[in-house]
Amino acid sequence: VGVPCDGAGLQPAALEAVLAGWDEASEGARRPRVLYTIPTGSNPTGASLDAERKRDLYAVARRYGLIILEDDPYYWLQFGAARTPSLLSMDVDGRVLRFDSTSKLLASGARVGWATGPAALIERLELHTQASNLHTCGVAQALVAALFDVWAERHGGDASAGFASHMDGVADFYKERRDVFIDAAERHLAGLADWSVPTAGMFCWMRLRGVDDSHALISAKARDAKVLLVPGQSFMPCGSASPYVRAAYSTASPEQIDEALRRLAALLRDAEGARSD
Repeated sequence: VGVPCDGAGLQPAALEAVLAGWDEASEGARRPRVLYTIPTGSNPTGASLDAERKRDLYAVARRYGLIILEDDPYYWLQFGAARTPSLLSMDVDGRVLRFDSTSKLLASGARVGWATGPAALIERLELHTQASNLHTCGVAQALVAALFDVWAERHGGDASAGFASHMDGVADFYKERRDVFIDAAERHLAGLADWSVPTAGMFCWMRLRGVDDSHALISAKARDAKVLLVPGQSFMPCGSASPYVRAAYSTASPEQIDEALRRLAALLRDAEGARSD
């Protein structure tokens, strides 16, 4: 079941409307009991919940008995002076299970993550892991552990200080890439697309004006023009048509970003002209 979002992320009032209006007979299912959310730099929207929305969201979860799965791999990639508190930090009755990952912070191949939450849920998670994949890749764990040892040596035994310092540098890197992307979007896509400026992470969610379903444009014409975007339909819970596309500014150079958005603008103008004929 999808919950409406806007430029500031998941809408708590919309979540409550879904839960309050749930009719088990017509839906053929019990009211949802678990909420999955990416609250910071969300994939695909790039949106981030501020502290007020998180508090409102948590209040809805308490009223309706929801467990919250807080998938937050981009938490450390916030661009502001202070990072927004996590949902886990607001939890007072053991309903938030939080997930972090090094794959977005250290290296994409470092598939090492950790879960934090109520002991009963963590225990079941451990048992499931033992029965499915036994444990995370040993080589990746060893590399991450060695890196934390290096940080500890450089920061008087405080590995967390080294981690925090590194995260500040990574966030600054992505902020620079975000700025480059938004500058290029304003230069090439003004009047052709709409977007919100991400405050964290590596994604920008754009609505293509005059396009009801971006799938054909992105999967064929944009691909042929060597512009790599993901059509919004790929992220819809029920696979519905979407005018949105997801762009990632994580690896492309400033020159590549500018050229990609220039080519996208040309495709949108061509599509606009075809609709006028």
